Amino acid sequence: MTLAFAVPFLTRAFALTDVGNAGVFELDGNIVKDSSGTFPTDWGALFDSSGVTQPLPQGALDAHWVNDGPHAVTDLTTFTTGSKDTLDIANAGWQCTPSGNLTPKDDILHAYSLAIVPQSGPRMGHLLVYGGFERFTNNGAGDLGLWLLQDPAVACSSTKGAVSFTGAHVVGDVLFVGEFSTGGTVTTLNAFKWVGGSSPLANVTATGGADCRTANITANFCSRSNTVSISTPWSTQDKTSGPNTLATAEFFEVGIDLTGLFGSNAPCINRFIFDTRTSPSVTATLKDYAEGELATCPTAAISTNVSPSPIPFGGSATDTATVTLTTASTVSGTVTFNVYGPFSSPPTSTSCTSTTLVTPFSPNTVTIGPGPSPQSATSGTFTPSATGYYGWTATYNPAGPRNGNTVSTSCGDANETLLVLSIPKITAFDFTNTPDNSDPTLGSGTVMYTFKIHNYGAAVTLSGSLAVSGTASVTCTGGNTLTLSGSLAADTDATFSLTCTYSGTSGQNVSATINAMFTDTNGATHSVSGTPTTYTFTIQTI
Repeated sequence: MTLAFAVPFLTRAFALTDVGNAGVFELDGNIVKDSSGTFPTDWGALFDSSGVTQPLPQGALDAHWVNDGPHAVTDLTTFTTGSKDTLDIANAGWQCTPSGNLTPKDDILHAYSLAIVPQSGPRMGHLLVYGGFERFTNNGAGDLGLWLLQDPAVACSSTKGAVSFTGAHVVGDVLFVGEFSTGGTVTTLNAFKWVGGSSPLANVTATGGADCRTANITANFCSRSNTVSISTPWSTQDKTSGPNTLATAEFFEVGIDLTGLFGSNAPCINRFIFDTRTSPSVTATLKDYAEGELATCPTAAISTNVSPSPIPFGGSATDTATVTLTTASTVSGTVTFNVYGPFSSPPTSTSCTSTTLVTPFSPNTVTIGPGPSPQSATSGTFTPSATGYYGWTATYNPAGPRNGNTVSTSCGDANETLLVLSIPKITAFDFTNTPDNSDPTLGSGTVMYTFKIHNYGAAVTLSGSLAVSGTASVTCTGGNTLTLSGSLAADTDATFSLTCTYSGTSGQNVSATINAMFTDTNGATHSVSGTPTTYTFTIQTI
């Protein structure tokens, strides 16, 4: 006899300790960090006792703590009656007003947020957002909403009367609406995406869970409330407990995998708003709220420096771009360098056009990163084909929105101008040979070498030598090597002479070679241009 047993496949063998068991955050219904390592972290490790954000762990993008209490003080951030999730924020859809008599269970004390991209684990590379808030008392179920908004201008505060919110909804804003019981069990948690129009909220709950203790391991969001009394590391006063203590169901936290929900189309969040409400419905009456910053897509800034400048004609230069992000994010992508010119004067904001673009050098695109902000990238080597002024621009092209935004320098920006100078040049080199007794057949005589260097550019310092040698016997006044030295101002000449005596037999020679150098204002040394640089004559005695 054969017995067959049906064994169910369990996707969740134990309560989740993080959304998708990502392993970066303790979704455990309390604020204190329990782990001994860097991960998983918790709210108590992210903020100090005053709510100041502490150094964030690896992969974290941003974190903020918001004070919305205490209960005894008039709250300047409560919704007016009529504000709804289904209304646009703009055009008086949302309004705020001060309130001194909020229902105690709806009064938010503090709220906080974290955005992070795990560097390892099952949700590695995903954009995770965590949020948490505290309420004044637990004498009723906790009904809440959490908006993740893209418009950084969304805000409202009123000391008297109704005031309209600034900012507006953007397609892709995300809303979470939930409820937790007085015992600390999350019974409802639904997710919506703002799509606008007559039915502005699209339900995206399918891949989520409510309470992390019962959520599937594949869930892209889940939450916890506290099932026992917990302590806070910052000053908090609820209705019934001692200082810095929250009674059961006065704390709520949620973990959200935005990449899991939306893939590569995850929105760039800039603001978060926790609210309390009359029910876990999108048409509920909104009560209190706490708003704060949360940047999941950093803003990029770019600075550049052309070096060296000025350079002599025939020299080369490069441009180095440094990209800095507003959050502790990864710089990754490319930088495209363009060069424009030459111009007769320093370029301005209107100088760089398609007709002045230097090709084929431009565009010159190089990789930057990936690496933590800031990162730098250097262009290819540019060797100008003419003298004058050149303007550079650089554009950062991020690999994705998590790496910042596209940003460029402008034509004429400081440190983006290259000056190419005409270099000093040998304009004359000659010699005079005077045989002894005016008889060249004697094989001896006196030779005088003279050459001139003209400076076509900025002031330089000359160096190098004029050296005389040969197979004949040669002796020069002051030695056979004349050392070149001294400064040479712009548009001036320097003349050098060396007199030598020689003697030899037919077929022997006397040779003079110029090795002229100059040092520019950057301290770089280059060769003086011009030809010839060598003169040789042969003794003829027959």
